[in-house]
Amino acid sequence: MKCEACRQNAIISSSNGTFCVDHFKSNFEKITLSTIKKYKLINDGETIAVANSGGKDSLSLLYIIAKYFKKKNSIISITIDEGIKGYRDKTIETMKTYCDAWGVTYKIYSYGDFAGATMDAITKLKPGIPCGTCGVLRRHMLNFSAAENRADKMATAHNMDDEAENVMMNLFQNDFEKLIRLGPISGISQYKGFVPRIKPFMFISEKETMLFSMVNGINALHTPCPYAGLGFRGVISRKIKELESEMPGSKRYMLDLMMELKREYSDSYVENPRSQLVNCAACGAPASEEICEACNVKMQIKRLKPN
Repeated sequence: MKCEACRQNAIISSSNGTFCVDHFKSNFEKITLSTIKKYKLINDGETIAVANSGGKDSLSLLYIIAKYFKKKNSIISITIDEGIKGYRDKTIETMKTYCDAWGVTYKIYSYGDFAGATMDAITKLKPGIPCGTCGVLRRHMLNFSAAENRADKMATAHNMDDEAENVMMNLFQNDFEKLIRLGPISGISQYKGFVPRIKPFMFISEKETMLFSMVNGINALHTPCPYAGLGFRGVISRKIKELESEMPGSKRYMLDLMMELKREYSDSYVENPRSQLVNCAACGAPASEEICEACNVKMQIKRLKPN
């Protein structure tokens, strides 16, 4: 297998090309920067919050954003500590190491502070699959932390695999409105209190982000969350990997479908959602009901905790 750019030995072959180490790194950065430019994800002078778990994807994203945008933008790393012993505590130490090395300010927000319980404790209090509860809390805290730090955008390291999973999940759940809010920049950007999410890695596969971290010497944890795979996303993830193996390019086709639907229907759904948003009476965050999902979870945990 030879690099398509120089005919040296290649280290990877993907839908984005077949490359040696040097050309893989340059092509990876080229795709990321092209996505940022094409969809106007980052503008000069903006404050960019980077969701940084300390894992391979988010550290690779922080590396590129710090490398290319630190001079003209304010960059802050945001870590959500779910409270998963033996997992998140390890990635937080890794996150601190690289933020210090790259000169990026970091802040940590925890489930314990917001909900009064760690994820490990919540799994014992609430029966069933923990991923739904974790997702609600995590989305809320990412938006809260970005807003608190006056960020113009929240950059997440969602890659092609992640976005293909989102497309498939929303199709199966018949949630067209959520489906077309996906994409390189997602959400209801004009609603006060909501910080738009940007995804510079959306057209790069999980395999590529892992390799990029490795060839750049980023010593990140490559193991998944111990609770991952228990919920609906885990099922969808496994099926998409099977589909991609049998029909290469399937993940990209899913993204192309979503982007086409987004172009056709975004004006009626994205900036003018069918469900009218309000501010949560408990925390003030954007919500579709009087009390947001995160505050409902918080109150439920409080009721479940022993006196």
